[in-house]
Amino acid sequence: MENVLRGKKLVEMNFFAIDNPVMRLLGRIGDLIILNLIFVVTSLLAFTVGASLSALYTVAMELAKGEDPSILREYMKAFRRNFKPATICWLFMALTGALIFVDFRLVGVFVGAAYTVMRLLLSMITGIWILIFLYLFPYIARFENTVFHSIKNAMFLSVAHLPSTAMMLVISIGLMVATCFTSRTFVIGTIAWFFAGFAVVAYSQGFLLVRIFSRYARPDGME
Repeated sequence: MENVLRGKKLVEMNFFAIDNPVMRLLGRIGDLIILNLIFVVTSLLAFTVGASLSALYTVAMELAKGEDPSILREYMKAFRRNFKPATICWLFMALTGALIFVDFRLVGVFVGAAYTVMRLLLSMITGIWILIFLYLFPYIARFENTVFHSIKNAMFLSVAHLPSTAMMLVISIGLMVATCFTSRTFVIGTIAWFFAGFAVVAYSQGFLLVRIFSRYARPDGME
């Protein structure tokens, strides 16, 4: 009987040990929830979204590498460090995205072949915009560069690593489509995005981004 009790205690101790796989999983889930809530709060002001995205990917890529950073401290450090370039890039992407949206609304004035050509041209531009956006803020999170070269290199990376790009698109756009599938999924999805969605996407993509960026990083962290 004493041996049985001792065995139960050992099982309980092993279960609640910090290095237990279950506890590590729960800890990682907690990290992602904290990271997501910080991201949501710092994105409430529209012009800070770029800096928030760069900070989100900074921490997410550290988590993807198996590190255990102080979530709030590392996030705010990256937020301040990348604020200027990330904000400029965010304003540029927001402006060009708005122009693309307006152009799609105005293209209806064309008829026949002209309408088809304009729609095709705008679809291609939209595709390029999405590819740049996909890599731009993770790139800013990892490398120091000018705004122009950050945008240019984001486009280069999206084309140079098409399989990874496709997987990242499936992760992000797939979850967005699933969220908007029905009114019920929209409500559930909105709650999920608020508590963990953005961090989960960044963390999932982080495994791919870490592998890609490691090919271009120098020991000093510069491109």
